[in-house]
Amino acid sequence: MKRLDLTNCIVSIPDRDAAPAVVLYGGLRNLEGDWFLSHQKIPVALLQNLYFILPTRFTNKRQDCVDEFRAKVDPANISRYSLCGFSRCAQEAYRNRDLEQWKMLGLIDPSAPTLDIFKDEVLDSFVGKIRCVYWTPNWGPDGYQGRVPRFAQHLRDLKVKMVEKAVAHENMPAFFFNQFAADFTA
Repeated sequence: MKRLDLTNCIVSIPDRDAAPAVVLYGGLRNLEGDWFLSHQKIPVALLQNLYFILPTRFTNKRQDCVDEFRAKVDPANISRYSLCGFSRCAQEAYRNRDLEQWKMLGLIDPSAPTLDIFKDEVLDSFVGKIRCVYWTPNWGPDGYQGRVPRFAQHLRDLKVKMVEKAVAHENMPAFFFNQFAADFTA
């Protein structure tokens, strides 16, 4: 795997030219960009087989990151794109849900849509594309006034592919990619 440090994002380059790409937004408190690589939050097998576009700040726009990526990597080599959001940056999955033909929308111990401007139903039309790992106790005893547990219940009701397990919040990205690796590489 090679790495490109660009203005808005870090790009990991797999060991092959043609591969799927994943835009992965991180969380607050520096749990973004380089953190995913320097703390081994993405399994090596996925880094060897997928392009990862890692915004260095959660405020960096998806389009700016994808444009930088496409300037460095031949778009003909990208078979498909997926979008993932960890923690607070699940908001970026909600915000950017319609801007590409995403293969998957990954929610990694996500904040509830209602913690920003969205409704719990924001991803209802994408049910088959959602992959999620959750442990609502990671969001505190009241789950942000019950919003996080309510959203988790909404996802359960939709029967999305979701794994709920007592995993520490900062370990959720590795847990997510281990759970759904086959979905990204298939």
